[in-house]
Amino acid sequence: MKTFVDNGNRTRWDELCEITKIVLEIGTIFDSNGVDLFFLNRCSYFRIKDPREVDQAFSISPSGYTPLVTALRSAIGLPAARYGNDKKLLIFVATDGEPTDYEGTPNLSEFEHVMGNERNPETTHVMFLLCTDEPDSVEHFTQWDQTMKNVDVTDDFPTEREKIRRYRGPAFRFSRGDYVVKALIGAVDPEIDKLDEPIPLNSN
Repeated sequence: MKTFVDNGNRTRWDELCEITKIVLEIGTIFDSNGVDLFFLNRCSYFRIKDPREVDQAFSISPSGYTPLVTALRSAIGLPAARYGNDKKLLIFVATDGEPTDYEGTPNLSEFEHVMGNERNPETTHVMFLLCTDEPDSVEHFTQWDQTMKNVDVTDDFPTEREKIRRYRGPAFRFSRGDYVVKALIGAVDPEIDKLDEPIPLNSN
């Protein structure tokens, strides 16, 4: 998370803070209750409505391991994730490595179980924002994009743009604004989700 991006002074953590504020701005249009913000190794923030609260939350640098299982179980336990709720829950998971427990022991299989068996895909959409270049981590999450319902995976902006142009052509327009849109609705809109995937051949 402390890696610099775009050869500048901004870190992935700074970039994530800006994306979170955009999510907040759009999210509060659809839900006046605000946005819940879960951190992995410290307290969570609930019903955030003011971007200044996001700045305050991100003022503390990230540290510790990657206990995604606990965070995801907390999120899918919210009332909005239950059957019969009239609203869908969209969870953004920003991670810079594969899931671990609080001691640093990898527990990818347990996290996959939560995603595949404890999460209700009809009510809970999950958007992964990858803040890592580790091949193994990227591969696992990318596989879930293909095999799990209502799941999308988005890399950092330069990587995502390169992937999309690989399949859509080098002249395909993909701005930072487009990047934010994909991050916001990729897990909800199948067409947006497929932008960074190979175009299926027409069998006809």
